[in-house]
Amino acid sequence: MSPNPYSSATDTGVVTLTTSFGISRCTVSGVNLALASTSSGAAGSISALAFSTCGVEFSTVDASLVTGTAPIDVAIVGDAPGSGSGTVTMTDVRVLVRHITGGQCLYAGTLSGRVANGASTLTVGTGLRLFRHLGAGGCTVFSTLGVTLSIATGATVTW
Repeated sequence: MSPNPYSSATDTGVVTLTTSFGISRCTVSGVNLALASTSSGAAGSISALAFSTCGVEFSTVDASLVTGTAPIDVAIVGDAPGSGSGTVTMTDVRVLVRHITGGQCLYAGTLSGRVANGASTLTVGTGLRLFRHLGAGGCTVFSTLGVTLSIATGATVTW
């Protein structure tokens, strides 16, 4: 990985949120990412980021990534030393969505994806399950929130 270790508070990206109501894409900024090389790739964490410029379904105050209680763990593992691709996994991902009925819905889980050797963009995605319903109003309309998160870093990840 280059540079090693890597740390930035200004990385950017895109998050796509998918529910039965539709798809919203949000700009991601202020990504506070720290990575260090491992024998098979890299590992680290995301301690902060912000959503903005979201689509119609979610406004900038309606969806946020929760990192205050614990950072998101990031693990990048090559398929084999020098191989062309590997897996990126982000655990402890938590997204808070304010539903139109007034409920606050906390979704949590693990996102994973494939990454090329030498890449500087990390893309993960899958469904996050409803973890906790906060406040009055509904969350039962969607028990799973589809999330795809793509982070453009200043690091080049190799193994």
